[in-house]
Amino acid sequence: MIRLTLLFLASLTLAGSLVSCGSGEGEAALDSDANGFFCAECKSKFYTDRKVFANHCPDCKKANIELVVGFVCAADQHTTYGPRGKGALACEKCRKLSSNLVIPRETELKTWGASRRSAAAVGVEL
Repeated sequence: MIRLTLLFLASLTLAGSLVSCGSGEGEAALDSDANGFFCAECKSKFYTDRKVFANHCPDCKKANIELVVGFVCAADQHTTYGPRGKGALACEKCRKLSSNLVIPRETELKTWGASRRSAAAVGVEL
């Protein structure tokens, strides 16, 4: 869990360096009401409340999960969602690589196909 928290904080720092300082747009890119996750084992997409960082996948119970971020394409402004950590992701529309990050909100995670999971389901005791 500490590893995931550190990775999330690193992604926030990176995203902060990619957006302009003090702008409302930059602040919105770093704020979210949920945390999205992708399981590399079973390909499950899920999200939790913003205060909950999952310890394992609620479906297969494996710890091989990654936080999800949005990659905003500079060419067409389309946002492609995927696991954080690759550095760049190909845009779903134009296939150009994108490394501009945003933190997805609950509505965007739902549209991506993620389902809401409780803290208990992802191995977190509150």
